[in-house]
Amino acid sequence: MLGSNLPAPLYELYRVAFGASTFAMTIVFAAYPLALVATLFAFARLPDAIGRRPVLALGVAFAALGSIVFVFAHGIPELIAGRLCSAVAIGAIGAAGPPALVELDAARDRRRAALVATFALSLACGVAPFVSGILAVSSPAPFVLPYAIHLVLCALALASLALVPETRRPVARGAPAAPRLGGPALRAFVGAMLTSGIVWWLASLFVSILPAFVGALLGARSPALQGGLALIVFVVSPLAQTFGRGISDRAAARAGLVGTVLALTALLGAVPARSLVLFAFGSVVAGAAHGLGFLGAQSLVNRVAPAAARARLSATFYAVTYICIGLPILAVGALTAPLGLYTALAAVAAAVAFAALALCAALPKSVPAAES
Repeated sequence: MLGSNLPAPLYELYRVAFGASTFAMTIVFAAYPLALVATLFAFARLPDAIGRRPVLALGVAFAALGSIVFVFAHGIPELIAGRLCSAVAIGAIGAAGPPALVELDAARDRRRAALVATFALSLACGVAPFVSGILAVSSPAPFVLPYAIHLVLCALALASLALVPETRRPVARGAPAAPRLGGPALRAFVGAMLTSGIVWWLASLFVSILPAFVGALLGARSPALQGGLALIVFVVSPLAQTFGRGISDRAAARAGLVGTVLALTALLGAVPARSLVLFAFGSVVAGAAHGLGFLGAQSLVNRVAPAAARARLSATFYAVTYICIGLPILAVGALTAPLGLYTALAAVAAAVAFAALALCAALPKSVPAAES
C-alpha cells in the first residue's frame, strides 16, 4: 500500500511534466482499482493452491517492479504500466495476506487479525502520500527518491518473509469443495464488501481527485499540504480502529457509513465557505469513517469465512471494494468536463451518500461465526 500511494501528490506534477489532461490523470488512477479487480479474481484460489508465502512474495516483487517503472516513466503509458504493477501486487497480497493473518494468530482471533490488516493498510495509505509530498517540495529528484526508498522497503519485506511460517493446510485428495455462503452469512458478506467499497472510495478521494480539488477550488496547491490532508485521513483511520475495536462489527460498519455521509457534506461545504478548516474537519471525519467502516467490514468477512474459503472470499472482498472505488472516480472524471469538478463530485457524492444510508439500514443484526 505504500508503493501504490506514493504517486498520489505527484500526479499534478506528472500532468504538467507530460502535458497531460486532468481526465488522462484520472484514467491513470482508475486503471489501478479496475485492473486490481481482475488480478484479485486471478489470485483468488492461488494462495490455497501453492501457499500464502509464495503469493505474498510475488506481490512484493510486483510492488518493487511498479516503483522501477515509475522511476523511468516518460509519459502516461508508463504511469499506467506502473499502476498495473501495483494492481498485481495488491491483488496477490489482498488474496493471501488477510487469511495468513487469521491463521498466524494462535488464538484464531479474527477481530485482532482484522485490526492488524486494516491498521497496516490505512496507515500506509497516509504515510506514502505525505512522504512523497514532502519530497516533492524538498528533494531535487521528486520522481526518483520516493521510489528508491520504497525499493529498499520491498527488499526488507521479501527478506522478512523467510521468517514467516507457511499457514496453508494441505488439501486432501478428493476433499469436498469449500462451502458457499448462504442466509445471514451471505448478506453480511455482501454488506461488508459494499461498506468497504464506500469507505475506501471516500478515502481514495484524498489520493486521487481531492488534491486537484483543493488546489483548484481552495487555492492550496502545495504538494506537501495536499499530502498532509491525506495523512490526516489515514492517521485518524487507524486511531479510530484502535479505539473502536471493542464495538461490534455491525456497529463499526454502520458508524463508517454514517460518517461517510457527514464527511462528504463537510468536504463539499468547504468550497462555498472557502474554508480549509472545514475541509480539514471533513478529513478527520472521513478518517474516522474509513477506520471504523473498514474494520467492521474486514472483521465481518473474517467472521463468516470458513477456513477452506478464506483466500477466495478475501479476494472477492477486495475485488468488490476496488470496483466501488474505480467506477465512481471514473464517473467524476467523465462528468468534470461538462459540469465542472465541484458539480461532478457533488453529484457522485450524493449517489454514494444515498447508497451508504440504505446499506446502513440493511446490514444484518446477527451473524454466526464460521468454522475455524
